[in-house]
Amino acid sequence: MKIGICASINQIGTMEEIGFDYIEPAVTEIAHMTDNEYRETLRRAEDSGISCDAFNILFPGDFRLTGPEIDTIKVKDYLVGAFERVAELGAKVVVFGSGGARRVPENYKFEDGWNDLVKTAKLIGDVASQYDISIAVEPLNKRETNIINSVAEGIRFVDEVDHPNIKLLADFYHMRVENEPMNVIGEATDILVHAHIACGQGRHYPLSIDDDIYDQFFTQLKGISYNGRISIEGSTQDVYKDGPIALNLLRELAF
Repeated sequence: MKIGICASINQIGTMEEIGFDYIEPAVTEIAHMTDNEYRETLRRAEDSGISCDAFNILFPGDFRLTGPEIDTIKVKDYLVGAFERVAELGAKVVVFGSGGARRVPENYKFEDGWNDLVKTAKLIGDVASQYDISIAVEPLNKRETNIINSVAEGIRFVDEVDHPNIKLLADFYHMRVENEPMNVIGEATDILVHAHIACGQGRHYPLSIDDDIYDQFFTQLKGISYNGRISIEGSTQDVYKDGPIALNLLRELAF
């Protein structure tokens, strides 16, 4: 497995120095850059010794992906511009979390919201296919959104979308918040393309095997012969101190 870190692309030098295999910035960060800012970012990434294999935060929170206010043309135009940039930066996987954008509005039937999101995901998949990017649908805990709150629901969603570029992510932190059993990962053998991890208590960097049941998570990943990427998505007060500790722990667990 490749071990990466969710961080601003401006930190690529720091993350390379610590030893991560890749960095996972936000799509929104890249999409909102001016042309001059983007060209400088591209230069910095090309000069780096690590890659930008993965990106997260696909949509800004003010986008509507469910409900009566969906603007399909706006969504597609945004995706084309965003994917063109992240593909040039090296994206292989883009994480589709975006809990605010996908939230089903109040007084709107959940089933209709689900169907809206399926249609939106098909559109995302169509655009992503033009750039050879896999989309990893991220189940989020119920505090962050009200749709696709478990890996089990994510599996059902991906199966229903039935698009070759729409796959699944397993996030250890969200699984722990929702008390989801780790063995559900065994049901995602053919569709799991990415993973996130942070301590289930406090969402900080994983620093010790005793912090949480990390070993169970990795046992399940190994059980399906998962050999993709796993990114730390958590907080730290000192990345230079905690980064190497977390990286070494995850490498031990992965291998």
